[in-house]
Amino acid sequence: MTATPNRISPVFFAHGAPTLALEDTAASRFLKSFAASQPRPKAILILSAHWETDGLKLSAPGPLRTYHDFRGFPRPLYEISYPAKADVDHVDEAARLLEAAGHDVELDSHWGLDHGAWVPLSLAYPDADIPVVAMSLPHGSTPASVYALGQALAPLKDKGVLLAGSGSTTHNLREFGPQGSPTPVWASDFDRWLDDGLKSGSIGYFDDIQSAPNFRRNHPTDEHLLPLFFAFGAGGTDAKAQLLHRSYEYGSISMSYFRFAA
Repeated sequence: MTATPNRISPVFFAHGAPTLALEDTAASRFLKSFAASQPRPKAILILSAHWETDGLKLSAPGPLRTYHDFRGFPRPLYEISYPAKADVDHVDEAARLLEAAGHDVELDSHWGLDHGAWVPLSLAYPDADIPVVAMSLPHGSTPASVYALGQALAPLKDKGVLLAGSGSTTHNLREFGPQGSPTPVWASDFDRWLDDGLKSGSIGYFDDIQSAPNFRRNHPTDEHLLPLFFAFGAGGTDAKAQLLHRSYEYGSISMSYFRFAA
């Protein structure tokens, strides 16, 4: 495929615990270096695991509130603000592309950016001076349906929009340990299985995802894995998954970052 000068390859961000925004870890250092690895986006459209809705929603144009959707964390975390704005042009274009693909879209002026969105963005683009559009994860989504959302929005990447999914490739909060704990085999094995599927380039690999090794141990619920397939679909059928960084926090929480580039 001919290179497009403005193209920015879609990515998947692991957002980990909210304290990622404060701590010095391998993952936070990677995110702080991320912007230097690619052209500056004209806008960012992000799908976070933490915004699940009935139906599909996009940020309405205007300022986006920094939503501290967690409890019991250090006070400095609640003092972080990421004052991004959704601009009219990018919201309208995303809505048009989704509607053309058969999706009903509602604009939402209340949610803003949850920690799945603002934590990685505050590390990668700390000035909050790039327009951001948040997209929700509809209830009942599957790898194939989220992949299709990415496909619908794929034209935006050729216009300089960074399409990002934010979640985690392993996410069992009942089995995390102290920071620095050894990574359990059930988590690393699942990541290897996932890597093989992404390398295959076929969303069909994930049709029977519950048959994956230790799937429910890694994902008691599905929402943190699904944003990966948004970035996968946005990359296009000719895109290859490139693992940019992987480390583990609290033992079993995989901090895996992928780019999907032709």
